[in-house]
Amino acid sequence: VKEWARVHGLYSNVLGFLGGVNWAILVCWVCKRNPDAAASRLLPTFFKTFANWKWPSPVLLVMMSKQKHPPKGAKPFPIWDPNENYRDSTHLMPIITPCYPSMNSSYNVGEPQLRRLRDELNRASQLSDSILSGRKTWDVLFEGNNFFRQHANYLQINIIATNEDEFRSWFGLCESRMRLLIAGLESPMAGVSSYPYAKFYHRRKEGHIATFFVALRFARNTKRIDLGPLVADFFRVVNDWE
Repeated sequence: VKEWARVHGLYSNVLGFLGGVNWAILVCWVCKRNPDAAASRLLPTFFKTFANWKWPSPVLLVMMSKQKHPPKGAKPFPIWDPNENYRDSTHLMPIITPCYPSMNSSYNVGEPQLRRLRDELNRASQLSDSILSGRKTWDVLFEGNNFFRQHANYLQINIIATNEDEFRSWFGLCESRMRLLIAGLESPMAGVSSYPYAKFYHRRKEGHIATFFVALRFARNTKRIDLGPLVADFFRVVNDWE
């Protein structure tokens, strides 16, 4: 599952997608409910389950009622509770950790990332049906993504530095702030939807450069979009790094 997520640009907690812990909890949820299933059945079940999951219904390995109170001898801590905490109720894709204090391990997920996750899970579920029926082989799940053929418009972000040490610091800061840019590009009122791809392309032969892409789709009646102010705001955020 993790390899599939990496291939399709879905593996990155810092970019607002899912990381190792998130994917592990989802896999565990499926395995717990299908303890005798072979791996060849578990993977299609995984894709079908979460392609049809009614987010923001939480994924729980342990019932919330069992995590309300701390274990004996442990100090009380706040737990994830959308009924008591407004911020928790705004989470789009809650995947809850199974031990006390329970927390949402995927609070970073935004609307653009959730959209791509849904799209790719649906595609993987359809491919799994073809695999089980013998029309396709397992390799088709890992052949790569057609992200750069799905859209007509892309925003390209280049992260550039003059030496390796500065590049590591500069890249880390830009990566950690990229979710702000992705969220800012999403504007239903302006007719703009963003589709981020969780991969940086390191162009080492050209110097210390890494490139990130966000696809943009516009409503049919959209005639003009000015991204200048948004880009300027993002520059101000990252240029404060010193």
